[in-house]
This record gives sequence, C-alpha cells and structure tokens, in this order.
Amino acid sequence: MTTLQIQTELPFDVLLESLPQLGLDELDLLANQVIRLRAQRKSAHIPNPEAALLAKINEGVVPLALRRRCAELTRKQRAGLLDEKGEAELSNVVDEIEIRNAQRVGYLVELAELRQTTLEKLMATLEITPFILDTGIQ
Repeated sequence: MTTLQIQTELPFDVLLESLPQLGLDELDLLANQVIRLRAQRKSAHIPNPEAALLAKINEGVVPLALRRRCAELTRKQRAGLLDEKGEAELSNVVDEIEIRNAQRVGYLVELAELRQTTLEKLMATLEITPFILDTGIQ
C-alpha cells in the first residue's frame, strides 16, 4: 500500500497533486469511496423512499474484485486455458454479476417511476453508465 505524506491542513490542490502517488488498485478504491460518499451526501437531501432506493442502487454496484476476476477468467477461457473448475467458477461469477445488475436495474426502474421519468434519463441524471458483461460464454 502506498503511503502518502500529507499536511494536517491539506489544501484541495495539494490533495489532487498527491493522487499520482497512488497505484491503480488504490485509485480504484479511492474512486469507489468517493462515489459512495457523493451518493450518501446527495441522498441526505432526498425523500425517504428515494433515499432507500438510492442506497440499494449503490449497494448493487459490482465490486471491482469480482469484475477483475471475471475479466481474468474470461481471458483464460478465450485462450483455451480454463479447466472444468475454472469454467464452473466463471459461470458462477457471471451469474453473480448478472444477478447484481438485474437487481440494480430493478431498483433504478422503481426510482424512475417514483420520479416520473424514464430509466435512460434517470441514469443520465445519476451519472450511471450501463455495465456490459462480455464474457465470451456461449
């Protein structure tokens, strides 16, 4: 883990300048934490039913480790390097990702209905991009 040297009182620009010290995994973790914090702060000013749905939507984000494992297994599968155990694991990982995505879309649809808007407009407002799962599994 990278150690950052920071001042007790840290100006925002100094914080931004320190980010290049982070590794890719740490940047991903930081980005996920920032997204969660942002969503929490936005939801603090949102009516209760919407806040509950937003919390569920944020919980449904597929964890980075799971996405990476899926990508790794998919690369191995495409290269013909997966054995039966690996194929089974890939199938389970894909199932978990699809279930999480389906649940998340369901919550997004509910929220769109509450806000009387379309799913597409809601996702644009929330800055959510569709997650496409390309596993190569046929």
